[in-house]
Amino acid sequence: MLIGVISDTHGYLNPKVYHHFAEVNYILHAGDVGKDSILDDLEEIAPVHAVSGNVDFPLIARRPLKFFSNIGGVSIGMTHGHLLDPGDYNLSAVEMFAAEKPRIIIHGHSHVAKNEVLGETTILNPGAACKPRFRDVSSIAIIEVAVDVSFHIRFIPLAPHTE
Repeated sequence: MLIGVISDTHGYLNPKVYHHFAEVNYILHAGDVGKDSILDDLEEIAPVHAVSGNVDFPLIARRPLKFFSNIGGVSIGMTHGHLLDPGDYNLSAVEMFAAEKPRIIIHGHSHVAKNEVLGETTILNPGAACKPRFRDVSSIAIIEVAVDVSFHIRFIPLAPHTE
């Protein structure tokens, strides 16, 4: 099973996302979508679950701030990240999902791609899909879930946002 992970589109969907997500079974958007049409476009590829970010004011009523589900046998929690402690995103994320205890927690907000482990939890930030703050290349990620529910995360760089 393949899960596409994207965050911080800020109203722009890089055309390369269609190619890279063409084979995914699900898409998880970790907030700061920017406009409804982004989620509509992603839904044409695969079913989408999204959370609201700090710039998603029109979407907040329709999208949760926190998401938890079991996808392909892997428990996944997701939040945008603006409610986490920027001094320690990882610990703050694990505390936010303490009751659920997901194997993977996804967040965005910082625009910095990372894949780190805290205890038994993998913390994944796919990076910003456009307008990254600290890098010259934006990125997305794919979680590959095996039959034995082990998983592998790979990052995919995208061309810089030039608009």
